[in-house]
Amino acid sequence: AGLLAPEDWSTFLDAYRSAGGPAVPADGDPWPALDVPARALTVQTAAVALAKCAAEQRDPDEHEQLMIESCARIATLPPELATGPAS
Repeated sequence: AGLLAPEDWSTFLDAYRSAGGPAVPADGDPWPALDVPARALTVQTAAVALAKCAAEQRDPDEHEQLMIESCARIATLPPELATGPAS
């Protein structure tokens, strides 16, 4: 969404992995594990932003607009689901 600089994301991910965070593999590409939750959170955040804007009768601010645009972009992308048995 452009809300976090790539170097900040890298620092966060490295620290999370070093602390034994369970949501991503210890090395390699984290996105197969993060893709679905990240998309869901993006949609939820965009929906809340739109509801708030409607309630306040205003246009989205810069950050809200970034989330709305991100939601529109991810709607055009294929899912990055990990292969394996369904849980």
